[in-house]
Amino acid sequence: MNVKKTMTSLALAGILVLGGASAAIADPNYPVDEPDIVASDTTPAVGQPVTLTVTVPDGVTEVTFSITGAPAGSTLASTVFAAAGTVDLSVDKAVTDNTASAVFTPAAAGEYRVVVTGEGMDPLYIDVVVGATSGGGTQTDDDGLAVTGGNVPVGVIWAGVGAIGLGGIAVAAAAVRRRSNSSSNN
Repeated sequence: MNVKKTMTSLALAGILVLGGASAAIADPNYPVDEPDIVASDTTPAVGQPVTLTVTVPDGVTEVTFSITGAPAGSTLASTVFAAAGTVDLSVDKAVTDNTASAVFTPAAAGEYRVVVTGEGMDPLYIDVVVGATSGGGTQTDDDGLAVTGGNVPVGVIWAGVGAIGLGGIAVAAAAVRRRSNSSSNN
């Protein structure tokens, strides 16, 4: 058996195994992202639940999600208000791993500002624009273009980067193998 081919095969196998695993290894003490708030959908339909997630600085243990002037019948987390007119909604949420989440379910169309506050942090806010109906119709932006987007989860982006990286390693491994085979045939 050719020692050069065996060593080349072992090196390629090592590159594939270690190259794929290296992206999954991370320092558990990595710095927390900058404080931020995101919504699962910033342009939902009436009655569509919207998950609001906030990232907070170290040391913040509880945050308050608030919406002033929400339509009656709207909910924030598990609190339901059945009053007529508009209501002020707020819910306290514990922070775990520097994040906390609440769910807002709007009862009427309109624009609502969600404010998140916590001890030792600057207030964060995000606007949620609720469409008039839950079906049919297309929401448009100020230029008349259809609103089709949302946020792509970071995990999906990293999975794509990892797949591209593994594909590149596999192509490089095939090229080395081809080169090795052609040099041993000469």
